[in-house]
Amino acid sequence: MPDKRKLVLPCIALIVMLLSFIVSLPTGEMIVSMGWNGIAAMFVMTLTLSGIRKEGLMASIGRTAGAFTHIGAEAAFFAAVSMLLSPFVSSPFAVASLVPAASEVLDKQERKEFIPRFTALIAIASAAGGMILPAGSPQSMMLHKSIGEASFIASMLPFFLLSIPVAALMVPAILGRRLTERTYITEDAAPQEGNRGLRMLYVCLAAVVFLTSLSLFQWPDIVIFTAALLLVFDRSAFLKADWSLFASTLLFSVAGSCLGPVLAPLLEEGAFWKALLASAVLGSFPVASVISGAGAGSLMLLEAVNAGSLWVSLTAAAALSSLPRAQWKGFFLSYVPAAAVMTAVYIATAVI
Repeated sequence: MPDKRKLVLPCIALIVMLLSFIVSLPTGEMIVSMGWNGIAAMFVMTLTLSGIRKEGLMASIGRTAGAFTHIGAEAAFFAAVSMLLSPFVSSPFAVASLVPAASEVLDKQERKEFIPRFTALIAIASAAGGMILPAGSPQSMMLHKSIGEASFIASMLPFFLLSIPVAALMVPAILGRRLTERTYITEDAAPQEGNRGLRMLYVCLAAVVFLTSLSLFQWPDIVIFTAALLLVFDRSAFLKADWSLFASTLLFSVAGSCLGPVLAPLLEEGAFWKALLASAVLGSFPVASVISGAGAGSLMLLEAVNAGSLWVSLTAAAALSSLPRAQWKGFFLSYVPAAAVMTAVYIATAVI
């Protein structure tokens, strides 16, 4: 029976898409102009994440984290891995991969009460780390095309560098007095599972996603190549994949294109505050779809959308869908103040 939590985001995306049809119905030209390279990259990353989990790569990260003897060091480790992983696999997928790994470790250590706090930290760190490269977030995949890779990285580098000390300070802020608590895993570590050849295959597919985000590959090529490769070597990846993020991406893309006639005039060149507010309230990915479809991409709008991306985003949704509803309150109590601080840092960086 499918996890109902995974159906929440696609259902919301479907409702938003259907409501967007009130503004304008999708046309053939609109569909063709959508950011298919980014959508195809999300398709490949969905299958890659499925394979990475199945072949035990996330379990290896969990075993490494379990070697730390203080809860603060463990949290800092997951924050660092989140910032390093998200630029290459996209922040929503980094969250969807690392939160289960962290939850498993904390469960073994009998520290379940820390799971919402770790989840908030992983979500913030993933969103921050994903800003540095086009593959790091769905909205960046959409917007970098009209900006160029070199300009994109140069523009987002100050945001990324400032995020590192802020994320480091969030570890003690989120954990509080329990920062120095000692942790232990009493049971023996399970042997590493999976096939080494398949692990290398999925690492290579992650590299394909990264190169696609730089426009070195086109979406029909990577979709056909990935599908053919996995049909030959690992068909189970299609069945075990969690398609909720990909489905949500596709539906939000259509919604953003349909809302373009209404939102595009509000997101004209130089409309930093409007784009930031729209990203925080409506979601960074739909707003990026509107900007991309209207051809209004600029460094200022890129910074605005990313500055507002910590609120209504696929990254935060991926974090929530990884938690039982009983832990949502604990997640928000840690996530909202951290997101507010990080957003303030981003706004100050953009304005200065």
